[in-house]
Amino acid sequence: MAGPLLFLSLIFLPPPLSGQFHVTSPNKQLVAELGSNVSLPCTLSPPLSADGLEVRWFHTIYSPHVYLLKDGKEDKEQQRAEYNGRVSLLKGPESGDLTLSLHKVQLSDANNYVCFVENKTSGVYEEAFIQLDVVGEGSLPTLDISLQDSSVLLSFSSSGWYPKPQMQWEKSEGVSIAPNSVAYLNQSDGLFRVESSILLKGPYTDPLYCRARHPITGRDTGIFLRISGDLFPHVSPWAYAFVSVFILMLAGVGVAILCARRLLNEKEMLTSKVAHLSSEMVYFMFNPDITHPELSVSTDCLSLYNKPPVSPPRMNKVRFETERCCLGDYTFSSGAHYWEVELIQGEEWAVGVASPKVQRKGAAYMFGPQEKIWCVCRFVETFKALDNTEYNLDVTADIFKRVGVYLNLTKHTVSFYDPTTWKHLYTFSDVSQTVQPFFWLGTRGGEVRLRKQISERVESRKDVEEMTEQAGLLENVSL
Repeated sequence: MAGPLLFLSLIFLPPPLSGQFHVTSPNKQLVAELGSNVSLPCTLSPPLSADGLEVRWFHTIYSPHVYLLKDGKEDKEQQRAEYNGRVSLLKGPESGDLTLSLHKVQLSDANNYVCFVENKTSGVYEEAFIQLDVVGEGSLPTLDISLQDSSVLLSFSSSGWYPKPQMQWEKSEGVSIAPNSVAYLNQSDGLFRVESSILLKGPYTDPLYCRARHPITGRDTGIFLRISGDLFPHVSPWAYAFVSVFILMLAGVGVAILCARRLLNEKEMLTSKVAHLSSEMVYFMFNPDITHPELSVSTDCLSLYNKPPVSPPRMNKVRFETERCCLGDYTFSSGAHYWEVELIQGEEWAVGVASPKVQRKGAAYMFGPQEKIWCVCRFVETFKALDNTEYNLDVTADIFKRVGVYLNLTKHTVSFYDPTTWKHLYTFSDVSQTVQPFFWLGTRGGEVRLRKQISERVESRKDVEEMTEQAGLLENVSL
């Protein structure tokens, strides 16, 4: 009878009472790219206690919920299976922020979302609506060339689109040319592939432009090319070979320019980030007063060992007893900060940040954002980022000996790097406003040590350039 009772309670909800509270959203429609993370904003005014309050995100009143919070506790019993582990509230009713964070957006996530809040005691409720559209931006195009009698057939193709793109062939000044064919093919992953061709019976004095345009974002993916009259087969027998080579070169140059620009942007972003690290470098020590009794801290408080201290530690209310953890003695609540940790020995460790209120006693628990812990770790031969969905890190045990942690509380993110190559490993989003450095050593752990200074390879602008070159980025790109 639980299902019918819930159905009747939703159908006969009492009308909202004015002046009690309001639920609003500044955005009525949002667009998210496939595979990205998106936040659906919802505001409760004024902020209320979570006791006696129900916060529900759903598509329709008749469907299972996307997210449900009862009396401040998440209820997953009736949650839609496809949202399990991918949704969370950024804050909660006490702050007035009911924004829903949706990770790894799928095509099926495109829908209408309702932010519904009800006071179970008074029966007063309010709701706000948001439409989420999911898009696929499409891949870089390919251009195939073939000859038909004395004409040249150009065939354009691009995959990974959603919804179907708008295909266009143009001469200079945006004058459209009718294509011979346009086809949209369904891919196995639900996305679309577009194929279009045009038959040129003679040369065009102006450049040609073939492109696919996204109907929602308006972004173009295309190629410019020019066909000379001397290249057509009826002019010279050599034109058959020359036209193919010439157009393929143009297509290759176009794709190379797009790739070069993308790599150049990545280099500029990386260089800018590294240049700021020296000013954002922070120094702290391990706190022996809260360290698990089976771990010990060096006399300079910069090393953490997988062995008990010589003298048994005094137990207190803040010492870790459940998990073999330790926190740094510095609390961050704003700004950007960077530190490095040496992984000297051992096959079980975790490095990251955690809320000062992280669980220290009681039953065992799993590390992750649900426990206010954002960390990367090693379990013998595997390296992972412990997000809501675990992510395997692409590192080698014999080479990976140091991890860089970049905390940006302005953006609520924490990123992890290999400082020896400056390779980005993983970035967590939705990090709490107040956190401390977090460390764990398993039974097969060894020693981790805090570095007193930033990696030697980031001491000057010249070092930044050398580092980005070794990371595989372009040093100079001429466009």
